[in-house]
Amino acid sequence: MFDYLIVNGRIIDGTGRPPAFADVAIAGDRIAAIGQLFHAPARYRIDAAGKFVAPGFIDMHTHYDVALLVNPDAFNVVSQGVTTAVIGNCGHSPVPITDERRDELRQLLSVIEAGVEWRWQRFADYLTALEEVKPAINTVALVGHCALRAAVVGFKNRPATDDELKAMQRLLRECMDEGAFGLSSGLVYPPSAYAPVDELVELNKVVAERGGIYATHMRNESDALVAAVAEALQTALRSGVRLQISHHKAARKPNWGKVAVTLRMIEDAALRHDVSFDAYPYTAGSSYLAQLLPLWALEGGASAMLQRLRDPQTRAQIRQAMESDPALDFTAVRIASVASDDYKPLQGKTVAEIAELLQRTPAEAVLHLIEHEQNAVTMVWFVMDEADVAQVLTHPLCLVGSDALTIPSNPLTVDPQTLPKVHPRTYGTFPRVLRWLVRETGKLRWEDAIAKMTGKAADKLRLKERGLLREGYFADVVVFDPERIADRATYDEPHQPADGIEWVFVNGQPAIADGRPTGARSGCVLRFAGA
Repeated sequence: MFDYLIVNGRIIDGTGRPPAFADVAIAGDRIAAIGQLFHAPARYRIDAAGKFVAPGFIDMHTHYDVALLVNPDAFNVVSQGVTTAVIGNCGHSPVPITDERRDELRQLLSVIEAGVEWRWQRFADYLTALEEVKPAINTVALVGHCALRAAVVGFKNRPATDDELKAMQRLLRECMDEGAFGLSSGLVYPPSAYAPVDELVELNKVVAERGGIYATHMRNESDALVAAVAEALQTALRSGVRLQISHHKAARKPNWGKVAVTLRMIEDAALRHDVSFDAYPYTAGSSYLAQLLPLWALEGGASAMLQRLRDPQTRAQIRQAMESDPALDFTAVRIASVASDDYKPLQGKTVAEIAELLQRTPAEAVLHLIEHEQNAVTMVWFVMDEADVAQVLTHPLCLVGSDALTIPSNPLTVDPQTLPKVHPRTYGTFPRVLRWLVRETGKLRWEDAIAKMTGKAADKLRLKERGLLREGYFADVVVFDPERIADRATYDEPHQPADGIEWVFVNGQPAIADGRPTGARSGCVLRFAGA
């Protein structure tokens, strides 16, 4: 007898094949059978008439590393059909860590670390801590280059010595031996930003040896976008590593349209090498507010940056650098979250509005917020063109990644008005792709969009027995209504779960049943098994 039998639905199996009528049976944590199974015995039957049945979605880019330890039910994740998330992106991971650098690394991750006690040092210890909370989703963990470099070199703006590079390589090997799927870099974030190409190449040779991936937040996504893509491709080709360009975009209006150039560059490289990228379906990004500061102001880490803000002369230089940036529009920057109760009412307001309230210039308002909140402040920044976003997401080499920074408390159990004004991608990324690019505009077929979210993503990550609807595979399954699936989260009201997601199974257990969360936490902490 099967545990669950999903009947009358059309399956989209994740391979790119068109939808087909078939029933899906689940037994234990596996897909037990697919076919004409209507009369088969099962403990629970789900009538999926008019619905699509697909593999659980795989989010290629998140920052849930520590948030999962706080809110392991991950409601915002499972409610959009996601069953597996890649963590440790943009060079930011809470491990490897040394006692000497522990406080600095925690400060670097202050906006996403949520006050959790860091009881780990090795990668294996962190994965064990994650397992102990029994998360609702499967996780795929990368080693963050910021953490790796901080552990060995610190936050100094200089190349690593030969001995330091060898030490980073040893640490990286240890992390991959303990289950890491690869390396991520955040080349706009200190200390990752201080690494020359040669360092990245040598580190990625270690990743390539083991068949992992290199996911990079490139050195630039605006004025020097083309050069940054060239650097990422060069790093991959020289090291032999499989490349994943994170949240590919052309930021700031003078650069809109440049994705036509970068996509051709990536296509050409993909003829010779394993290269892909991911994106989210929004025209705004989200990051630390401190990213508005010039890079030199961030040197040495958060504590050094805050010290500079306390020096009147240096503060004036930082302010002047911001005010002289012609593309920095303070009306396009919203405050998403702050740490203190004092400024909670400012969440959701633009920097321009806050400047008026505080009777300061916009640049000074930014510096004041960073200082007051001790860097624990995030922003939503409108910098992209919708046509560019659509062009990137519909490209055959593009996968889907939300870039969500956090896992909020379940808005069905707490007052959403008490929660930060997070980016709506936190709840809506995958349903938005299906609503906007499939149902409404027809830029993608259902089977192609689902393949991006499932089979292609699993293939990139080399996940074993996941990403497809196939007998014997793990039962990560989503049932959704193609006529209703839609994102409801907005920038003003972000804590709204998507419509149209009916059932979500994670390793055979329903995390969403009849559109409602069950509280089940059946996710697995996945460990890389190599090529």
